[in-house]
Amino acid sequence: MEKVEEVEEVRASDEVRKSAKSDQLIHTLSTYFPTYFSTYFSTFELPNFHFFHFFHFFHFSTFLLAAGVATAGQLARPDVVAVDSSIAVDRTQAIDGTDSSGITMDAVTAIGLPGGFEAIVRPWVQKTPAGEWNRQIWVATLRYERPGPIGLRVDAGLIPSPIGLANLMLRPQLNPTVSLPSSLFQSLPAVELGAPRTTLLGAVYAYGANASASGRHWDARAAIIDTSPLRPRRTFGQNNPPRFNNLVFGAGVTPFVGLRVGGSVTHGGWERAGESPLIVQNRDATIVTIESELSYRYSRLLGEWVRDTIETGGGNVIATGWFVQGQQTITPRWFAAVRVERMASPALTSLTPGDQHLEGVEETIGFRITPDVTVRADHRARRLFGRTEFDHQVAVSAVWWRRWR
Repeated sequence: MEKVEEVEEVRASDEVRKSAKSDQLIHTLSTYFPTYFSTYFSTFELPNFHFFHFFHFFHFSTFLLAAGVATAGQLARPDVVAVDSSIAVDRTQAIDGTDSSGITMDAVTAIGLPGGFEAIVRPWVQKTPAGEWNRQIWVATLRYERPGPIGLRVDAGLIPSPIGLANLMLRPQLNPTVSLPSSLFQSLPAVELGAPRTTLLGAVYAYGANASASGRHWDARAAIIDTSPLRPRRTFGQNNPPRFNNLVFGAGVTPFVGLRVGGSVTHGGWERAGESPLIVQNRDATIVTIESELSYRYSRLLGEWVRDTIETGGGNVIATGWFVQGQQTITPRWFAAVRVERMASPALTSLTPGDQHLEGVEETIGFRITPDVTVRADHRARRLFGRTEFDHQVAVSAVWWRRWR
């Protein structure tokens, strides 16, 4: 059950749970009070948003929550409240001379409630390389957990993604490289004329419910979500795709501590009649994933394979992709990581017969300045769909991460 706990819980807040000593653990807490966060952003004009306003707000609210955690520890049982916050800053330089920078700030909040329940919220803010600010709430869920020989966990609300390994790396401190797997955000070639663009397996935080059970050497889950994994929605955003009911079933086995092999199947709508004049009926998609993780001493290797079967007016379209990622701790402070990825999707036009491909490789060297601060230097090469040459870029990043109790 140890590896199952690591894999499943990271989808919401398991980095907080890893250091807890009981089976019923209190995970992550945001650096924001939910009501203040909602009021703050509902009255904030995004074009006038200034980074330093949010920076000061972020750290001021972190201070208040940390004080609240300390008080809770004096008045109630330990770890009733937990805070897990991070800030990542990166700078990227392409070989052609263009450069960009980004900032990501996120925090997770968990509050223990009686009867095995807890409330979890995760606000998230990002400055994109285009200079735009994107603010979301990625998790706002009520969780019930029952420990035992067969552990049970149920999430309901705005839940963590129940699909795939790539979504587990969306928190900066959990991603050993600077960039994320392309499957999360890179659009596939259009699957038919007039159809909306899709991803292979997007960064999904959907409304729904997820029930998971686990034993010592196995885990299983079933979920229903209101979002197609091919077309992620934003909690706060315009021009969101329609809501689609999607069913998710997944399972995994852990033969021994350090190795897990699992998979999932997701089926549901991805395209609605009337989204364009050429779309006259609702269409479904099926997403199959196979994933594996292996950890031994100071090495970690993980991989994921995805196959999308997408209904279109001309029949089913098949898109596939995979990535393999390795991480090696060299010394207590130094580490290295590499990711290799590939995706394939059919082309629409006769000018490019057969599948188009995306190929990429990323190499990273990292240094832990303190337990809270890590810096990384990175090279990435990608050949995008329909391109014949690789685009190269170098990047540096700094990640601050703190767990408050």
